[in-house]
Amino acid sequence: MIRLVAVDMDGTLLGPDGRVSDRNAHVIRCMQNMGVELLICTGRSYEDALLPLEEAGLKASVVCMNGASTYDVRGRRIGKVELAGTQVERIVECCKDADVIFDFMTDKGSCTIAEEEAFKDYFYRNVLLPMAEFSYEGVRRRFTFLPPGELFERGLEFYKISVIHESPLVLDGLRERLRAVPGLAIASSAATNLELTHQEAQKGKALAEYAAMRNIRRDEIMAVGDSENDHSMLSMNLKYTVAMGNAVERIKKTAKCQTRPNSQDGVAYAIENLVLPYAMLY
Repeated sequence: MIRLVAVDMDGTLLGPDGRVSDRNAHVIRCMQNMGVELLICTGRSYEDALLPLEEAGLKASVVCMNGASTYDVRGRRIGKVELAGTQVERIVECCKDADVIFDFMTDKGSCTIAEEEAFKDYFYRNVLLPMAEFSYEGVRRRFTFLPPGELFERGLEFYKISVIHESPLVLDGLRERLRAVPGLAIASSAATNLELTHQEAQKGKALAEYAAMRNIRRDEIMAVGDSENDHSMLSMNLKYTVAMGNAVERIKKTAKCQTRPNSQDGVAYAIENLVLPYAMLY
């Protein structure tokens, strides 16, 4: 029997409009009423993960920032893994000539050292990849714009860094440079970003630690995702690993099963077929 379902957000639980569909929300509530737990595993910050959940009337524990921080269902942080200051310095140095936009996700929220005009331009050309439910004003409010010289003067704790550029070729080159940074995990959620965390901060590691805390075995877990930053959990030896119909090819090849796209309530379909029939037997 499945006791824990770990689900990515963007491109997975959320539809193209950035919201949890009525069907996904209904099926998840049915699942939770049967005693099966939901764990959100997302690249978002905790605050940004809560918005669509609250709108849909759902509650869940959350692994956020690709595994850099974990919160229980009551909103208490139960785990965190920071990037070392030397890692952040090396990341900035590796990217300094590439004209990238940084999203530094910290204990004080998101900040960037980009010029606001470049930041705004990337938003409106769909390079910045804002979450679908946010307007530019909504995204702008989430960010603190810092002069580059102040980035390391504010005593910030860095959890995740997104490196954003419109050219996948530029990002491929940066990925090769960044491989030289010790202890760094490099993933991606789209063709225009790299997502950087400490190597101990990955969705799969955070999922394993959460399950151990809850005394849940790996053969009692289902995980669902769509992009490269889900690989660490979909490559685990779980009962079911499920790729969305809209997933990238690497994820489809990694997962044991495939469900419908996020535009067709793929999470609900997976739960209905792989979780609910067996939960009803207990």
